[in-house]
Amino acid sequence: MKSVIRATAAACVFALALVAGGTPLVACSDGDTTTGRRVTLEVNVQADPASKQFTNAQGWNVSVTKAAIATGAFYFFDGETIFSLAPRAPAGFSFVKSAFAHPGHYVPGTARGEILTPSSVDLLAGGSLGRGNGITGPVRSATFSFDAPAKGPMANELGPNVIVVEGTATKGAETRAFRAEITSEEEKDTKGVTQIEGCPFTEVDMQADGVVTLNVKLAQWFDQVDFESVPASTDGKPVLMTEGLPRNQLLRGTRVGLAYQFSYAPR
Repeated sequence: MKSVIRATAAACVFALALVAGGTPLVACSDGDTTTGRRVTLEVNVQADPASKQFTNAQGWNVSVTKAAIATGAFYFFDGETIFSLAPRAPAGFSFVKSAFAHPGHYVPGTARGEILTPSSVDLLAGGSLGRGNGITGPVRSATFSFDAPAKGPMANELGPNVIVVEGTATKGAETRAFRAEITSEEEKDTKGVTQIEGCPFTEVDMQADGVVTLNVKLAQWFDQVDFESVPASTDGKPVLMTEGLPRNQLLRGTRVGLAYQFSYAPR
């Protein structure tokens, strides 16, 4: 989608960042544009509090004890996420949300914000990715991306990976202590880029400098993972999840847009 944005009488310097679908974000050095006023956005990341201990769809009780990610650029849009466009279920019925990515009907619309600096974060502790830029107006969806090699505070922990996660999973008398290391190559989409489009952004009319918070829902990552074939630990240390069904199920979970939920609050 092509957006035509003109500067007002105030002298503006435009920076175009082409993102998914060729949608431009226009950042202005001072003053307003005909589409809005420039704002500064602090971007924070954390694991959703309810995602540290949960029971997944396969009946495993999962406790996450370590979770680190290497982040790339984030973009915020006024287009509705595909999940908000799903049909409403009739009274007395419910739809089961797909465990997989949206089917490709997402239209980003106009870009409303971005943070471009790669970083990394301990999800269980939470952290700031720094400052980005935005343009006032409605925001409804976002694009999330990974970046490698990792930069920032968790670079040593992540090494060449974009995700490192550890924990334990129990089901009846069975216990699995696990560790998963996921690379950027494994997170590439059909376009060959490590981004996830159409992530939910709690709808808001952004009118001032503020804070954007990303809640990473670890429960969504692990929702379909059956740990049965993960070897039991013989020494109490986490067992690395190598090639196999449980790891593939985890990979698919990390690519689900619903796992990355954004919100905004003014300062």
